[in-house]
Amino acid sequence: MNAVVEHVDQGILMVDANGYVAVCNQRAIDLLGLPADLMRSHPSFEAVKRWQMEQGEFGTVTEALLRAIKYEGINVEILDYERQRPDGTVLEVRTNRLPNGGMVRTFTDITIRNAAENAIRVSEERLRLALQASRMAAWELDLETLWVDRSENSMVLLGISSGPAADFIDRVHPDDRQRVTTFWHTVISEGSGATEVRYLSPDGTHTWLSLRAERKGENRLIGLTFDIADRKAAEEAIWRTANHDPLTGLANRALFHVRLNEALKNAGDSGVGVGLLLLDLDDFKDVNDTLGHAVGDLLLQEAALRLRSFVGEGDTVARLGGDEFAIILAEISAGSDAIARAAEIVEALRAPFQHEGRALSTTVSIGLATFPEHHRDPVELMKDADIALYRAKEQGRSQAVVYTSAARETMEHRVTIAHDVREGLTARQFVPYYQPKVSLVTGRIVGFEALARWNHPTKGLLTPGYFGSMFSEQAISIALGEQMIRQVAADVRLWLDQGLECGRVAVNLSSADISDPKLADRILRILEEARVSSVHFEVEVTETAFLGRRTATASAILSELHEAGVSIALDDFGTGFASLLHLKQFPVDHIKIDQSFVQNLISDDSDAAIVAAIVSLGHAMGMHTTAEGVESAEQAARLRETGCDSAQGYLYARPLQGEKVPKTIRNWSPAGRSPSTRS
Repeated sequence: MNAVVEHVDQGILMVDANGYVAVCNQRAIDLLGLPADLMRSHPSFEAVKRWQMEQGEFGTVTEALLRAIKYEGINVEILDYERQRPDGTVLEVRTNRLPNGGMVRTFTDITIRNAAENAIRVSEERLRLALQASRMAAWELDLETLWVDRSENSMVLLGISSGPAADFIDRVHPDDRQRVTTFWHTVISEGSGATEVRYLSPDGTHTWLSLRAERKGENRLIGLTFDIADRKAAEEAIWRTANHDPLTGLANRALFHVRLNEALKNAGDSGVGVGLLLLDLDDFKDVNDTLGHAVGDLLLQEAALRLRSFVGEGDTVARLGGDEFAIILAEISAGSDAIARAAEIVEALRAPFQHEGRALSTTVSIGLATFPEHHRDPVELMKDADIALYRAKEQGRSQAVVYTSAARETMEHRVTIAHDVREGLTARQFVPYYQPKVSLVTGRIVGFEALARWNHPTKGLLTPGYFGSMFSEQAISIALGEQMIRQVAADVRLWLDQGLECGRVAVNLSSADISDPKLADRILRILEEARVSSVHFEVEVTETAFLGRRTATASAILSELHEAGVSIALDDFGTGFASLLHLKQFPVDHIKIDQSFVQNLISDDSDAAIVAAIVSLGHAMGMHTTAEGVESAEQAARLRETGCDSAQGYLYARPLQGEKVPKTIRNWSPAGRSPSTRS
């Protein structure tokens, strides 16, 4: 693009949507007398105008020029005017608004052309224009005979000499011929006019011509025709830069929205359907993190190439940013067509990508929405596809999911809960409730598990069953986790100050929490600020925290906490994946036996065997074992027989408010439950 811009005869100045100069070629610098150092610094458009005015550049200010100088932004319609510089040069200035909010301004030296046009205006006689520019021709049209007299260089420029007006019109692109007729009528009725048309040049290719004319008397039009192919090429290059992704060559987000609006409008008029596919490359971040951004870019280019093969001429493939793509299927007969296409794309992107002899695999998740089955409004249709994409990821990725209204209701409910949770966090409505852990040997309390509860102002006390989906939202999960840890640390400090022995108090960490590299630092800092020793603190994690890209981060966080004396408990043991490997790889101090095995411990020999095996494995590896969900004395007795160290559940106590814990500890009976917790 730079080569094209620098070799055109027009000066070109491009301003982005923020009001800063993005492109300024040397021709513009020369024509306007601008300082090269200033323009290379990408100044604001206002800064350039200020510099020109300080130099006394504008001289006599006409109304048209005043409108341009007082230009307050770049969201303007086309604005054309001419101005004369102090050195006598006359410039034609054209301003065009870009779809993304910026503008392109071109400057053409029309000093010679203006002189010729002035000569035509002061003389009713036929004049031969003294043309200095080889790509310009003069002409005169007799409106009665439709005969055109043309300057001598018209044969070189147009491939025709003087003759009938039809000679020229026949070579104009069929789609632009009406413009010529409209142009004539404008000149006849208004005295002057201009237009631009595509024209079959003498070498057999189409070029762009600009036509300008004035009416002279009743039956004469006098005008100029000049080649603007270079200017059009520069404008096309600038437009492409503004509307296409530089890495993949696909349409960018701005052009995508334009095409989506057009597709939906045309579909509404013609009765066809539109398919909208939103796509994410699964685990693309892993490629960037492990192999570098250069390889990631190659993968994006390969994905773009494959996606192009699935669309027709009227369809659009766009890169919205990062590893997000979109496809507009502009004319489909039914939603099933889009579903079939999406399934083909999922399958095609499963094929490995070869790089330097290495096979790189990636998959794609697709959310699909269609018109008229779903929404016609482009914003709502985007929401539909985005909701479907979220469902595709939630259901395991590498698949295409079609939007449903039920999915939107679920998502809207989730958004509502997220909003309420954020307000609840601000109002500090989330508090820990504590469930005792009891030694199966001594019957004494050896610790507590802190469970999040929400004191909702209208719904009452809520458990994670209502708001637990928010634990997958990293920002919310981290904020909730930190609020819980701070309150737990404050409560433990209060109990210790009262001379109470509370053992270790455990806080549950979500997968989103464990993906935060700064988690260990934050926990240890909170304990230090509260003056609580790490021997009184434990974190509980499930095996999902160890899966996928979180593995390295989770290992580093847990190792740092373990080295600082914080106990690490593996929650819901036996219900996840590769549990034995996790016990070996990660610093686990404590195994919690899931209540699903404890529930049927007495009646199901298989569950009894599993519990015995977990206890035996934990002891062999030097780990403490706790059974969850203990509700009967028979379950407690059987667990004691297997050698399980401790238990928690409704047999001993329901989760307690923090202020009730001191009384519970003081009144606890080693034989079983505290009198204050019996139901």
